[in-house]
Amino acid sequence: MRLKRTLLAGLLVFPVLLITNSAKATTVSGQANIAGNVTVQDGTITFAPTFSNSGPGATESGDFAGLTGGTIQNLTGGPITGFLPTPITGFINFTTGLATPVTFDLTYIAPGVGTQAGCFSSLPGSACTPNGSPFTLFQLTSNTVIAALQFNGLSYTGSSATGTSPTTAIFSTQTAINGTLPEIFGMLASGGAVSGITYSASFVATAPTVPEPASMMLMGLGLVGAGLIARRKIQS
Repeated sequence: MRLKRTLLAGLLVFPVLLITNSAKATTVSGQANIAGNVTVQDGTITFAPTFSNSGPGATESGDFAGLTGGTIQNLTGGPITGFLPTPITGFINFTTGLATPVTFDLTYIAPGVGTQAGCFSSLPGSACTPNGSPFTLFQLTSNTVIAALQFNGLSYTGSSATGTSPTTAIFSTQTAINGTLPEIFGMLASGGAVSGITYSASFVATAPTVPEPASMMLMGLGLVGAGLIARRKIQS
């Protein structure tokens, strides 16, 4: 599949998948928390093919009850944001430990919500999105960066022919990446890769009113940043 050319320091952690059900859709509801690993290069996101639940304290309910793992496809090439010419069928399969496996087809990659100017700043609080990129990179401290990415698609159980549920997914890095936005941009632009990145995702059935995508993404980054800062204080 083709993804927007981008610089990304890292992908993904506090993804939030929000699932809404259309009137004619097969019901897909509940909550799940997953975690995995990913490697990022310019225009390529290589997921470790399998993921698991995010460990003690993770909550699985509804259609995700009993979830222990599943699989996710890679995103290669670019550039693309917006609706995909061809949906990626089975982009995520929530399969292991589920009474009813859930499938997520990727149909849309949202543009990032940072700025081009932010990519050339190392000041904490800077938010970077290269032109046309789906990534939002955030300078957390003077030498650490976190990132977020939003997907939209359709979730269903069994076959998509029996009905689907519109779904929004927000991924963000679970651990901060060492470096500054200009350093990471330069490394990826020259063909380098950021590896050893961990991500986690939280999947929650939507309420009738869903926050705007930019608000959800920034909220996710804020929560990740607060958690990482708290962890640093505890370790210091």
